[in-house]
Amino acid sequence: MRALLVCVLLALSAAVPAAAQVFLGAEVGPDAFTRGDDAKIDTDGEDAFAWALSVEVSSASLYTVFESTAPEREILKYLRQGIYRQELAAMLLMSESVRVPFRTLAADLAKAGSFRALAKKHKADAMALFEAGGRLKEAADLRLPLFLLSTSTSGAAAYEAASSTAPPRTDAEKK
Repeated sequence: MRALLVCVLLALSAAVPAAAQVFLGAEVGPDAFTRGDDAKIDTDGEDAFAWALSVEVSSASLYTVFESTAPEREILKYLRQGIYRQELAAMLLMSESVRVPFRTLAADLAKAGSFRALAKKHKADAMALFEAGGRLKEAADLRLPLFLLSTSTSGAAAYEAASSTAPPRTDAEKK
């Protein structure tokens, strides 16, 4: 008898579709948390920092330090390998001052274990380099919004609005 009662109740509850839905608010559908989208890592900040840092340092220094004609890619590569921004800036300055390629310093950093040990190995002042690296990182951080795809600063929005209303220049006007 109990089994028959349970079957009747289940059949009756299936006839009422609206009562089974739960309101999640903010127009979130019931399938919002079950989607199969992969999580995406936001790397826009690293890309923007690589470009901003490359603007702060002279091209000749970057080409010498990274031994590459695309230093932005090299900076980004080392950021993605786990070198922190200020540490990267300090290593860039150390590479320039001790005249050791950045690639060598990055490999030695893993072996040395710390920036201080790396600086000691190459007979450089770790504290002075780290402080100068901090100033370089701060300067690059100030330029960071200029290299992000979407920014919320009013200056960048005004620049985008002004540039989108201006007609494109022809080759004759550029000369």
